[in-house]
Amino acid sequence: MKFKNILIVPIILLVFVKSFAQEKDSIQDKSWYTPDYVKMQFAGNIGFLSVGAGYQLFNEVLYTELLYGFVPKSISRAENIHLITLKNTFPLFRKKIGKELTLIPIAGIAVTYDVGSTTFTTLPDKFPEGYYFPTAFHATLYAGAMVHQDFKNKSIFKGADFYLEVGTVESYLWYAVVNESVTFKNVFSTSVGVNFYF
Repeated sequence: MKFKNILIVPIILLVFVKSFAQEKDSIQDKSWYTPDYVKMQFAGNIGFLSVGAGYQLFNEVLYTELLYGFVPKSISRAENIHLITLKNTFPLFRKKIGKELTLIPIAGIAVTYDVGSTTFTTLPDKFPEGYYFPTAFHATLYAGAMVHQDFKNKSIFKGADFYLEVGTVESYLWYAVVNESVTFKNVFSTSVGVNFYF
Protein backbone atom coordinates (compact mmCIF):
# COMPACT_ATOMS: atom_id res chain seq x y z
CA MET A 1 0.00 0.00 0.00
CA LYS A 2 1.52 3.32 -1.05
CA PHE A 3 1.36 6.31 1.25
CA LYS A 4 -0.90 8.26 -1.11
CA ASN A 5 -3.42 5.42 -1.00
CA ILE A 6 -4.27 6.13 2.63
CA LEU A 7 -6.07 9.24 1.39
CA ILE A 8 -8.58 7.00 -0.39
CA VAL A 9 -10.08 5.78 2.92
CA PRO A 10 -11.14 9.26 4.18
CA ILE A 11 -12.54 10.14 0.73
CA ILE A 12 -14.66 6.98 0.63
CA LEU A 13 -15.77 7.66 4.20
CA LEU A 14 -16.85 11.19 3.34
CA VAL A 15 -18.77 10.01 0.26
CA PHE A 16 -20.61 7.49 2.45
CA VAL A 17 -21.35 10.17 5.04
CA LYS A 18 -22.69 12.55 2.42
CA SER A 19 -25.03 9.96 0.94
CA PHE A 20 -26.18 8.95 4.41
CA ALA A 21 -26.79 12.56 5.45
CA GLN A 22 -28.97 13.19 2.39
CA GLU A 23 -31.16 10.20 3.27
CA LYS A 24 -31.27 11.04 6.97
CA ASP A 25 -34.06 13.63 6.63
CA SER A 26 -36.52 10.91 5.73
CA ILE A 27 -35.63 8.82 8.80
CA GLN A 28 -36.94 9.92 12.21
CA ASP A 29 -34.74 7.68 14.37
CA LYS A 30 -31.49 6.20 13.21
CA SER A 31 -30.71 2.54 13.80
CA TRP A 32 -28.84 1.64 17.00
CA TYR A 33 -25.82 0.45 15.01
CA THR A 34 -25.43 3.67 12.99
CA PRO A 35 -22.39 5.62 14.31
CA ASP A 36 -22.87 9.07 15.80
CA TYR A 37 -19.76 10.42 14.11
CA VAL A 38 -16.77 9.67 11.90
CA LYS A 39 -13.24 10.44 12.98
CA MET A 40 -9.77 11.16 11.65
CA GLN A 41 -6.67 11.37 13.88
CA PHE A 42 -3.03 12.17 13.22
CA ALA A 43 -0.46 10.38 15.44
CA GLY A 44 -1.13 9.37 19.05
CA ASN A 45 0.37 5.84 19.09
CA ILE A 46 -2.54 4.39 17.08
CA GLY A 47 -1.14 5.06 13.61
CA PHE A 48 0.38 7.87 11.59
CA LEU A 49 -3.16 8.43 10.34
CA SER A 50 -6.26 6.76 11.79
CA VAL A 51 -9.86 6.78 10.56
CA GLY A 52 -13.01 5.25 11.94
CA ALA A 53 -16.40 5.82 13.53
CA GLY A 54 -17.71 6.31 17.04
CA TYR A 55 -20.67 6.34 19.37
CA GLN A 56 -21.68 8.67 22.19
CA LEU A 57 -22.86 6.39 25.00
CA PHE A 58 -24.62 6.81 28.36
CA ASN A 59 -25.87 10.32 27.63
CA GLU A 60 -22.49 11.44 26.22
CA VAL A 61 -20.51 10.24 29.25
CA LEU A 62 -18.42 7.90 27.07
CA TYR A 63 -17.23 8.18 23.46
CA THR A 64 -16.31 4.75 22.04
CA GLU A 65 -14.61 4.42 18.65
CA LEU A 66 -13.32 1.70 16.36
CA LEU A 67 -10.36 2.91 14.29
CA TYR A 68 -8.03 1.67 11.57
CA GLY A 69 -4.53 3.14 11.77
CA PHE A 70 -1.74 3.06 9.23
CA VAL A 71 1.99 3.80 9.45
CA PRO A 72 3.80 3.76 6.07
CA LYS A 73 7.22 2.19 5.57
CA SER A 74 8.79 5.60 5.11
CA ILE A 75 7.94 6.46 8.72
CA SER A 76 8.19 3.07 10.45
CA ARG A 77 11.57 2.41 8.73
CA ALA A 78 10.65 -1.28 8.57
CA GLU A 79 7.37 -2.33 6.97
CA ASN A 80 3.89 -0.90 6.65
CA ILE A 81 2.06 -1.12 9.99
CA HIS A 82 -1.69 -1.76 10.22
CA LEU A 83 -3.43 -1.15 13.55
CA ILE A 84 -6.95 -1.73 14.88
CA THR A 85 -7.88 0.39 17.91
CA LEU A 86 -10.80 0.50 20.34
CA LYS A 87 -10.66 4.00 21.82
CA ASN A 88 -12.66 5.14 24.86
CA THR A 89 -12.80 8.84 25.75
CA PHE A 90 -14.42 10.36 28.84
CA PRO A 91 -15.46 14.05 28.73
CA LEU A 92 -14.64 15.49 32.16
CA PHE A 93 -16.95 18.52 31.92
CA ARG A 94 -18.30 20.98 29.34
CA LYS A 95 -17.77 24.76 29.30
CA LYS A 96 -19.59 26.97 26.79
CA ILE A 97 -17.43 29.52 24.98
CA GLY A 98 -19.62 32.11 23.31
CA LYS A 99 -22.73 30.97 21.44
CA GLU A 100 -21.36 28.19 19.26
CA LEU A 101 -18.29 26.64 20.91
CA THR A 102 -17.96 24.21 23.83
CA LEU A 103 -14.64 23.39 25.52
CA ILE A 104 -14.41 19.80 26.80
CA PRO A 105 -11.40 18.47 28.78
CA ILE A 106 -11.02 14.74 28.08
CA ALA A 107 -9.19 11.65 29.34
CA GLY A 108 -9.23 8.10 28.10
CA ILE A 109 -7.72 4.75 27.29
CA ALA A 110 -7.29 2.97 23.97
CA VAL A 111 -6.43 -0.66 23.24
CA THR A 112 -4.57 -1.26 19.98
CA TYR A 113 -3.89 -4.48 18.08
CA ASP A 114 -0.98 -4.54 15.62
CA VAL A 115 -1.93 -6.97 12.83
CA GLY A 116 1.62 -7.09 11.40
CA SER A 117 3.85 -10.13 11.05
CA THR A 118 6.56 -8.82 13.41
CA THR A 119 4.37 -8.74 16.54
CA PHE A 120 3.08 -11.55 18.74
CA THR A 121 0.35 -12.20 21.30
CA THR A 122 2.18 -15.14 22.91
CA LEU A 123 5.94 -15.35 23.31
CA PRO A 124 7.63 -17.32 20.48
CA ASP A 125 9.49 -20.49 21.53
CA LYS A 126 12.85 -18.98 20.55
CA PHE A 127 12.69 -16.59 23.54
CA PRO A 128 12.98 -17.65 27.19
CA GLU A 129 9.77 -17.33 29.22
CA GLY A 130 9.23 -13.78 30.49
CA TYR A 131 11.93 -12.37 28.19
CA TYR A 132 9.49 -10.06 26.32
CA PHE A 133 6.02 -8.73 26.89
CA PRO A 134 3.53 -9.59 24.12
CA THR A 135 3.96 -6.93 21.43
CA ALA A 136 0.70 -7.17 19.43
CA PHE A 137 -1.54 -5.46 22.01
CA HIS A 138 -0.93 -2.09 23.63
CA ALA A 139 -2.88 0.24 25.89
CA THR A 140 -2.59 3.99 25.37
CA LEU A 141 -3.43 6.43 28.17
CA TYR A 142 -4.18 10.00 27.13
CA ALA A 143 -5.67 13.33 28.18
CA GLY A 144 -6.35 16.54 26.35
CA ALA A 145 -9.00 19.03 25.29
CA MET A 146 -11.71 19.08 22.66
CA VAL A 147 -13.60 22.02 21.17
CA HIS A 148 -17.07 21.27 19.82
CA GLN A 149 -18.92 23.42 17.31
CA ASP A 150 -22.45 22.94 16.02
CA PHE A 151 -22.90 23.83 12.34
CA LYS A 152 -25.60 26.21 11.14
CA ASN A 153 -25.81 24.43 7.79
CA LYS A 154 -26.50 20.80 8.76
CA SER A 155 -26.95 19.38 5.26
CA ILE A 156 -23.90 17.09 5.62
CA PHE A 157 -22.71 17.24 9.24
CA LYS A 158 -24.43 18.56 12.38
CA GLY A 159 -21.18 19.60 14.04
CA ALA A 160 -17.55 18.78 14.71
CA ASP A 161 -15.01 18.28 17.48
CA PHE A 162 -11.42 19.42 17.07
CA TYR A 163 -9.10 17.95 19.68
CA LEU A 164 -5.53 17.75 20.97
CA GLU A 165 -4.28 14.87 23.13
CA VAL A 166 -1.08 13.96 24.98
CA GLY A 167 -0.59 10.28 25.69
CA THR A 168 1.72 7.34 26.17
CA VAL A 169 1.76 3.58 25.66
CA GLU A 170 1.80 1.39 28.77
CA SER A 171 5.15 -0.21 27.87
CA TYR A 172 6.79 3.21 27.38
CA LEU A 173 5.49 4.26 30.79
CA TRP A 174 6.89 1.07 32.34
CA TYR A 175 10.32 1.69 30.81
CA ALA A 176 10.30 5.24 32.20
CA VAL A 177 9.59 3.86 35.69
CA VAL A 178 12.21 1.06 35.70
CA ASN A 179 14.93 2.61 33.53
CA GLU A 180 16.59 5.82 34.71
CA SER A 181 17.91 6.60 31.22
CA VAL A 182 14.31 6.93 29.92
CA THR A 183 12.68 10.16 31.09
CA PHE A 184 8.95 10.76 31.30
CA LYS A 185 9.10 13.57 28.74
CA ASN A 186 10.47 11.06 26.21
CA VAL A 187 7.54 8.64 26.47
CA PHE A 188 4.68 11.06 25.77
CA SER A 189 3.47 12.07 22.31
CA THR A 190 0.89 14.46 20.91
CA SER A 191 -2.02 13.79 18.58
CA VAL A 192 -4.62 15.94 16.85
CA GLY A 193 -7.92 14.94 15.33
CA VAL A 194 -11.44 15.76 14.28
CA ASN A 195 -14.87 14.18 14.71
CA PHE A 196 -17.70 14.95 12.27
CA TYR A 197 -21.22 14.34 13.63
CA PHE A 198 -24.18 13.04 11.62
